[in-house]
Amino acid sequence: MSRTILSLDFYGKGITAALATIDEKTDTLRIRTILRNEGTAFSDGFVRDMEKAKQELTHILNKILCLTDALPTVVVGVRGTFLSFQHRTGFATVTSRGRVIREPDIDEVIKNSIPANLSESETQEVLDILPLSYAVDGNIGIKDPNGMSGFTLEAETFLSLALISHLNNLNTILSACECGDYQILASSVALGETVLSAAEHKASTLLLDVGQTSTSALFYQQGILMDGWELNVGMDSLVAHVANLLQNDVDTTRQVLQENPPGTDEYTDELWEDAGEIMFEKIKKELLQSLPFIQHFPTHLVLCGYGANKFLLKLAKSIFEMRKARIAVFDDLIADCDTNRPEYDGALSLIFHALEREKNELGVAQVQEQGLFDKVLSKFGLGSLF
Repeated sequence: MSRTILSLDFYGKGITAALATIDEKTDTLRIRTILRNEGTAFSDGFVRDMEKAKQELTHILNKILCLTDALPTVVVGVRGTFLSFQHRTGFATVTSRGRVIREPDIDEVIKNSIPANLSESETQEVLDILPLSYAVDGNIGIKDPNGMSGFTLEAETFLSLALISHLNNLNTILSACECGDYQILASSVALGETVLSAAEHKASTLLLDVGQTSTSALFYQQGILMDGWELNVGMDSLVAHVANLLQNDVDTTRQVLQENPPGTDEYTDELWEDAGEIMFEKIKKELLQSLPFIQHFPTHLVLCGYGANKFLLKLAKSIFEMRKARIAVFDDLIADCDTNRPEYDGALSLIFHALEREKNELGVAQVQEQGLFDKVLSKFGLGSLF
């Protein structure tokens, strides 16, 4: 038996869609196709034009869903400054028989990590809760407390928050396009949990997803996801700086840079370097202002997204004074299409992250109420996802 999963990564001014098939007999995942649709109606999940947004999402859904007979489960990824993150702690007393910790106790302690002011907030909504570790009777660092005995249970969690107004607009578009069953996640968290190695999680590592209009950043230290940021600077700011240097309009400058990538000639390399330095210095300044609790900047850098090329990687490594730096890639994929473009990182990470969470029964992510997709998924046996 096989089932399908579709990721919709709202990235920059477009949507990246990846369709995958999971063969449950062999426990293998095959990437069927990845499509990128550029547009003007979205900006990292922020809806700029409701009617045009429906058209753009319908267009890419029509192109990708013709490749599968069954309606897939959908996972949606968003970025942008309407997101924010918090590191929280939840506490609960174990009430199950014999003081043996069971799933209801774990669910309770995870939900207790949401502060009351967030639960009652009229401006922000908890988009997702990612459990990081647990403590049983004060014994910390436990990854899975299910089945353990104890009196008290604590959970360290990482909350992804979204402005309700922005989220409602996106939900309206998804529902209008008949995505009745979907899960929304912060793309940066999916990237951090999938593209970083175990060694990078344990080290002091900064993940940078440099997009068109914004940059997402995650900071890991000693195996803990410490913090996350959505910064209002991206490749568009690099293009704008070059346009100013050339005294040209932005669209023409973007075309010039696309036709002259780093390494083309000495003159364009100088333009790339000058604009890249300004972009990364802005990112570094904002991050340093947000990291007063650490004495030293992270030592490892992983770069992904639109800004992931060797030229900018070398530049970022120098500016951030990193010991090690690399570009994020997904190795050894079984795929029927080209998966190596950096802007595909987010769509691929959403699939792997969602499946890993399902496997480990982790997190409490926002899922739309039962609708058309749920009935179809139940018919095809796909309802277990999310």
